[in-house]
Amino acid sequence: MSEEFDFSELRKYLQGQMDLGDAEVFFDEPWTLTRGKSRPVARPAVPTTPRPQPVVQPAPQQSLQSTPQPAIQPAPSIPLFENVAPRPVVKRAPSAFESAESLEAFYTQIASESIYGGAQSLARYEGPEHPELLLLMPAPVALDPQSKFMNSATGEMLARLFASLHIEQSNIGVTYFYKNAPARALSPLLETVLRKMLAKELSFISPKFMVTFGESLFHQVFGKGKSFSDLAGCDMEFNGVKATALADANAMTNDKQLKWVTWKVHIPRSTYFKP
Repeated sequence: MSEEFDFSELRKYLQGQMDLGDAEVFFDEPWTLTRGKSRPVARPAVPTTPRPQPVVQPAPQQSLQSTPQPAIQPAPSIPLFENVAPRPVVKRAPSAFESAESLEAFYTQIASESIYGGAQSLARYEGPEHPELLLLMPAPVALDPQSKFMNSATGEMLARLFASLHIEQSNIGVTYFYKNAPARALSPLLETVLRKMLAKELSFISPKFMVTFGESLFHQVFGKGKSFSDLAGCDMEFNGVKATALADANAMTNDKQLKWVTWKVHIPRSTYFKP
């Protein structure tokens, strides 16, 4: 290759480690070289001048008779808190959707919740009863009762993807984490409410397993402390339902590289898919 690379910094770094001797020579990733025997570098002798020894003066002799010390009386114990009334336990009243007895009643109840501000129309579940696979999307692109997600370009791409994994479109359902469009920035408090809504919705849909799409949705559903790059495609659970996470489906539609990563890296991590 015509390009030249400057390895001076690497050379100085390795030379500095070799100066430490065999016991301290290590190589950082991504190199996987074995430890080699190195000869210690001879260092020039530095002349040393003997330091003068300090003269120690004898300690003055103390009197053998000690002066009696007055007895120390213990301080009276004083309670840190006096007459502090216990804090009352505040019990949160359950939301109406938590007591819904059907999927239709659930959608009616969540529409009246403040998170949706009394919206007249919300995106609802599309698909068969108790699907083999449930696709959880972040939010609908548009609220059009006539449009079906699986008829969109993203839906058709996912249908082909899962058909290759022996899951037919007739066994696939789709729902949304946030059921209004366009999706707004969600606070941690709203995400908590939406997770409770999702758990209740899943109790009616009862899918065999669920797939989420996108890193933001991954954190909203599974928690902020988890790494998407480490867990994408891995077997997980949400509220007792088998689940896994894949890359953003809308971005994947026109990104061949993202499709390749999904197919070759993420999907093989899961045992929920048939080879």
